[in-house]
Amino acid sequence: MPYFLAPLLILWPASAWATASPDMTSALLQTGWALLVVIGLIFALYGLSKKRLLLGKTSGNAIKIIELRPVQPKATLALVEVRGREYLLGISSDSIHLLADLSADPASKPADFQAILAQQP
Repeated sequence: MPYFLAPLLILWPASAWATASPDMTSALLQTGWALLVVIGLIFALYGLSKKRLLLGKTSGNAIKIIELRPVQPKATLALVEVRGREYLLGISSDSIHLLADLSADPASKPADFQAILAQQP
């Protein structure tokens, strides 16, 4: 069905242009441009609202990235909190490894990232 309607939709404006007067042609052009501008604004506002307001997000803030430290050009250390537990991850271009579970002893947990790295063997 859509394949049948496509030629009609393509040829319909051509027939409208052929029978239209010059005043009608300029009115059709203005209407077409106004429609394109409105559609563009709708898409732009939708994109901004989706990015800013995170529309369609189903879960809460279960995962928080506390800090990232690049070690090499393609390797990074990440301190991540997942549902109240902290993990130190090693991230490379092709894998992610759990280096330490830092939530095991919350009483002796260091306050900053440097102290956490100094504490690890």
